Parts: sequence; structure tokens; C-alpha cells
Amino acid sequence: MLKFVLRRFVYMLITLWVIITATFFLMKLLPGNPFGEVAAKLPPENLKLLKEQYGLDKPEWQQYLQYLGNVFRGDLGVSYQFPTRSVVSVIKQSFPASLELGLESLVIAIIIGLLLGIVAALKHNKWQDYSSMFIALIGISVPSFVIGPLLSLYVGNKWGILPSGLWEGPEHRILPAIALALGTIAILARMMRASMLEVSSLDYIKTAKSKGLATRTVVIGHMLRNAILPVVTILGPIAVNVITGTLVIERVFVIPGLGSQFVSSITTLDYTMITGLTIFYAAVLIVVMFLTDIAYGLIDPRIRMSGGR
Repeated sequence: MLKFVLRRFVYMLITLWVIITATFFLMKLLPGNPFGEVAAKLPPENLKLLKEQYGLDKPEWQQYLQYLGNVFRGDLGVSYQFPTRSVVSVIKQSFPASLELGLESLVIAIIIGLLLGIVAALKHNKWQDYSSMFIALIGISVPSFVIGPLLSLYVGNKWGILPSGLWEGPEHRILPAIALALGTIAILARMMRASMLEVSSLDYIKTAKSKGLATRTVVIGHMLRNAILPVVTILGPIAVNVITGTLVIERVFVIPGLGSQFVSSITTLDYTMITGLTIFYAAVLIVVMFLTDIAYGLIDPRIRMSGGR
């Protein structure tokens, strides 16, 4: 198991280095000036001093090595547009709201999605199955940037059941969490249903049923352990997608999260902020995938015995 974890850890570091390198040089290819309209108003000597301050007067390879060293020391740079704000400070200030929203929606999605999938499989080709898959179809067909405004308009504004925006009390979390969770519910429900149906046709399940074991014992003790394995493999990407995919939802419900900061940095061409937030999002994805691999290895010993192939 230790060798399996170390191998995955090395892969994680290599992947992170590739992403940092690609992001740095792609930012250099973007058109425009990193200092925006300010650069056009500055005298040439002041602009030269500004470039020296940010290290932009050096060759690109020197800038890259310096930036790489700063990143591994935890320094993602300072905003070009707002020199008093560092990328790390923005992350510390804004990410907790995005993380909280993402985790809440993920919990909702896992509970409801798995339950719908299990019910649909156990009641195959019955009204429960059709109802569950109809809900999943809606979740897949209607994106969050449509569900979010609809929930805010009707449930929040017209009916007044829940707050339509802002980020104050627990009741303000419900609508954005539901809007963000719907697509994930659909994915988990469909995958869990397919996995349960596949496992239910295996010989050892038929044997357990022929022994007269209770349905609950067969489902919990025999089916779920193997049926949930394919679901675990996608939980990592889904978790990151939910936590970092709050850009539109944060805008709709006026949530002071990192997604709003990311959108603002793109509109202002704040290269340092774009690069830093991209690397941060990538690091979150890589770490979650690393933890998912470990969890998968713990659930299925065959994975770590085969070296994760």
C-alpha cells in the first residue's frame, strides 16, 4: 500500500508541475497589457520601473524559474490590477464560501443520487425506476445556470419560501446548493442504477438470494460494496467540479466566493490572478484525485496489489 501511495504522490507532483508550466507560458501568449489602461497613461520610465517591480524585464525563462520557485513556496504573486492584493489573500478570503457551498451541494447530491440509483435498480422497470430516471434526466438536461435563476426567481422572489440571494444565514445556502447539486444527482443516480443492475446479475448475488437471505442483507452486505466502486472512481472529479464549478451560481445568488473573483480577473485581464487561481483550482483537483485513488485502493485491494494499473 505504501508503494502505491508513493507512486501516486509522485504522479501528482509531476502533473502539478506540468500544469504550472503550461499555465505560465499560456498567459504569456495572451494579447493585451497586464497593467491594463494604467500602462497607457504612464511615462515610459515609470512603466519600466513597474515591469522591474514585477520581474517582467527579465527573459521569460528567468521569469518562469522565479515564478516556479515562488509557487512551491506558496507565493502565487500579487494582482496587477490591485497591487495591494495578493492571490493567496484572495483565496483565503473567498474560497471558504465556495468550499462551503460545494460541500453542501456534494452531500445533497451523494445522498439523493445514491438513494435514487438504488431504488431505481431494486424497482427495475417499475414506477419508482421511471420516476428516478425522470429526475435524473431533468438534472442532466437542464444546466445549473438555468436552474439557479429559476429557483431564485420563483422560490425566492415570487413565492418567498427561501432567500433568493446573498450569503448570510443557513437558509441562504439551500437554493444555491440545490441548483449546484442537481446535475451531480443525475450522474450519480444513473451510474449507481447501472452498477447495481450489473452486480445483481452476478452468481454470488443469486447464491445469496437462493440461501434465503433477507433483501436488506443481500443489498447492504453483498451488492453495495461492489456496486459502489465505479461511483467512487468518479467522486473525485465530481467533488472538484462541484466545489470549483460555482462560477455562475455565485453570480446568480450573489455569493462572495472564489468563482466571482475568477470571473472578475478574466474581465480585467489580471494575468497574475488568473494564473494563480488556475493553479489553485488544478491543485485542488489533483489532491482530490490523489485521495480518491487511495480510497479506491482501500475499498478494492486488487487495485493496490496490481500497482494501480
